[in-house]
Amino acid sequence: MPMNNTTLHTDNDNWLGLLQGNKEALYRLYKDYYHILFFTGLRHVRDANLVKDVIQQQFLYFWEKRHSMIEARNVRSYIIISFLRRLTNDWIKAKKIIHLEVAWSEKEEEIIEISCEERLIVKEYNEFLRKNMLNIVNSLPARQRELITMKFYEGLSYDAIVEKTGLTPRTVYNKIHEALNKIRQSLQQTHSATHIMD
Repeated sequence: MPMNNTTLHTDNDNWLGLLQGNKEALYRLYKDYYHILFFTGLRHVRDANLVKDVIQQQFLYFWEKRHSMIEARNVRSYIIISFLRRLTNDWIKAKKIIHLEVAWSEKEEEIIEISCEERLIVKEYNEFLRKNMLNIVNSLPARQRELITMKFYEGLSYDAIVEKTGLTPRTVYNKIHEALNKIRQSLQQTHSATHIMD
């Protein structure tokens, strides 16, 4: 795509261009937001490859759905929150447990250049996920809750859990697998029923 166009484009200009099928507008949004989303994603999942994949998927989604999307009231916040939603869902599908917290340092704020409004939106979204995760884990049967805590909050290996609980490896694996399925299903239902950006 041409890089020698000196015309200044705002986020709104680029978003409208995207909705009208302008690939250069899509590229400009991608270029402007890649590092913002990359650093934001790493704050949450610590998996650079997953973050990069989700960024690619998110902008591909924007392009594929451009005809059915509407004008965003705040393009920057919309892109960031849409990305975080997709990142969360992909992380869940990978059977990982998310524990999202926002702890923006002054240095990170300078790199990401995130506004007070955006920081509040992200903070509220992460707090929503954190509370729901805790509620879901606490609603699990006692044994599943115990094993999930050992595996994902204490960071114990399967062998260490077996040794600590006296359960068989198969039992430990099965119960954790069952618990993860329940957590994933509950979070997906919660996300489907709740539209924070609406």
